[in-house]
Amino acid sequence: MIPSDPVIRSAPALRRQPGERAICFYNVRLSPRDAWFGATAAASFNTLGMWLEVAIVRRVGIPATAPVISSLIGLAILLVLFTRRNAPSVRWASFLYLINTASVATALLWTNPQFAVVEYWDPFQATKLGCLVAAMVAPAFWVGVVSILAHALTAVVQFEFFFPPAVKAGMAASEPWPIVAFGLAGILALAYRFRRVQLEQEVARIQAQNFAIKRLASAFLNIRNLMNTPLQVIDLSVNVLRKAKEPLDLHLDRIERSVQSLREINSVLVQHEKEIEWESRG
Repeated sequence: MIPSDPVIRSAPALRRQPGERAICFYNVRLSPRDAWFGATAAASFNTLGMWLEVAIVRRVGIPATAPVISSLIGLAILLVLFTRRNAPSVRWASFLYLINTASVATALLWTNPQFAVVEYWDPFQATKLGCLVAAMVAPAFWVGVVSILAHALTAVVQFEFFFPPAVKAGMAASEPWPIVAFGLAGILALAYRFRRVQLEQEVARIQAQNFAIKRLASAFLNIRNLMNTPLQVIDLSVNVLRKAKEPLDLHLDRIERSVQSLREINSVLVQHEKEIEWESRG
C-alpha cells in the first residue's frame, strides 16, 4: 500500500465538506442503468397495455386508432432503448420516458369520451394506473412528477370541461376526486421511492468512506513501520561514530538533523492516525 493508491486519493472526495448540505431526495440521481430500466419498463407497459386496450375497444365498438398509435410509439421507444442499452443515460431515459407518457396520456384522452358513453364504464382506471406506474419506474423525480400530473390533471380537465353534462351525470358522483387522490398517492409513492434511494446512496457513501479511511490508516501504519527501522539504525550508527577516534562531528550533525526530520514526520503521522481512528469510530 502506497499513498498514491487510488482509493486513498479519492478519500477526501468521499468525505462531505464542513457546511456542505446533504442532497435532497428530489435531487437524487438514479444510476444510468436504473433509469434505463425504468424507461424500458414504462415503454413495455405502454406497448403491451395498449394492445389490451385495443382488444377492449374492439369489443365495445370503439375505434382502435389511438391505442394502436400509442403502442407503436412504445415499441419504437423499446427499440431505441435496446439499441442503446450499452450506453445508458439518465437524460436519454428521461426524454424517452416523457415521450412514452405523452403518447399514453394522449391515447387515453382520445378514448375516454368514447368509453364514457358505454354502459358500465369504470371511469379513468387506466389513468389512475398510469399515476402509480409513474411512481414506480420514473427515471428521475421531476420526470415522475410531470408524468403523474400529465395523467391526473388532463383527466380532471377533460372531465370538468369537455364531458357533456349528460355523460357526467351517468358517472360516479365522486368523480373527479378519485383521480386527484390517485395523483397525490402517486406523488407520495414517488417521494418515498426517491427518499429510499437517497438513504441507500448515503449508506453506500459512508461505507466507501470508512473503507477508504481504513486503507489510509493502514498506509500510515506501514509508513511508520518502514521509518522505525531506519531511525533505529541511524541512532545506533550515530552513537558508534561519536565514540570513534576520527572527528566526524559535521557528518554526525547532518545525520542528527535527518533523524529529527524523520521524527517530525512520524509525529505528524501519529496525529493523523489518531484523527482517523476518531473519525472511524464516529
